[in-house]
Amino acid sequence: MALLKLVIEPDPILHEVSETVIGVSDEKREFLGDMLETMYHYGGMGLAAVQVGVLERMIVVDVPRDKEWNSSPLNHVGYESSGGPHYFVNPEIIEFSQNLVFADEGCLSLPEQDYEVMRPDTIVVKYLDYNGQECLLKANGWLARCIQHEVDHLNGKLYVSHLSKLKRDLATKKAAKIKKRNSAS
Repeated sequence: MALLKLVIEPDPILHEVSETVIGVSDEKREFLGDMLETMYHYGGMGLAAVQVGVLERMIVVDVPRDKEWNSSPLNHVGYESSGGPHYFVNPEIIEFSQNLVFADEGCLSLPEQDYEVMRPDTIVVKYLDYNGQECLLKANGWLARCIQHEVDHLNGKLYVSHLSKLKRDLATKKAAKIKKRNSAS
């Protein structure tokens, strides 16, 4: 496993559409493992391949079991947000619920900032799993939110695109300052 370098906004690659993956090879599985290790290292709940500079439609998601729902408007009775890491190759959200909910989101490519974003609370996603098998998953709560956030990345869209232009511009400026500060150290 290898720790991968994060791409931080502003970077044009984050605004490009990722390419479809043809088959899940051992090389792709190793890369998914590297993505997961990188996500854990930086304290994220999800990571898209483009966030480490690879324009391929792959994401990893792992919502911590201790992510509380009881105090959240996203509470779903009987829902378990995670069972360990989830690997999604060529994820396609094929169904969105009409029920929209607000929650704070952050992003490893826009460090040190969180903004409230409205998203559907339930989705159905079609994807290839770690072994290349086609799967369907109905997800809600934080898992659904994380999948939507990461799929946005694959489509060249950052979560701040759901915000007003003023907030979006502020987030990008703040990320640029953080990027400059981190590259100087």
